[in-house]
Amino acid sequence: MRRFLLIWTVLVFLSSTLLSSIALSQSSAPAQPLQADADTQAIQKIEDDLLKAENTTDVAIYKETLADDYINLIPRGLGPDKAAIIQGMQPHAGQAPPYSVETSDMHVYILGDTAVAAYVKTYTAKENGNVDREDTTHVFVRDHGAWKLKLSRASKRGDG
Repeated sequence: MRRFLLIWTVLVFLSSTLLSSIALSQSSAPAQPLQADADTQAIQKIEDDLLKAENTTDVAIYKETLADDYINLIPRGLGPDKAAIIQGMQPHAGQAPPYSVETSDMHVYILGDTAVAAYVKTYTAKENGNVDREDTTHVFVRDHGAWKLKLSRASKRGDG
């Protein structure tokens, strides 16, 4: 009888320990993988850098960020590629454009080695204060460990 009680006690102890360790491991698992959080922050930093580059005509950020086969879809159709953007910016490098630009309502989605940033871009003319808004979508791909902007799509908003 004592042997039965000893075996029963050990089994109860082991099963309760096993169940609590399973419950603990399930409850401590992150809701979202840590890598996705780091990737989201990396994409947000790239978007911040691109905004700064547009406001200061920083060619180096565009050279670093845009994929070599970058596709630019603007409201009127296909826009300039990476080489044309950089060539057009070179004469104005370091100068502020005649407008200011801000982003708002940004959402970043990580899909493995692809990331999507969607947001509103607001342009304000410095001379007369006219405002224009675009819905912007950027698609990034991870290339040799670094995020590169592969596709940009912009469409005019009706509210601006």
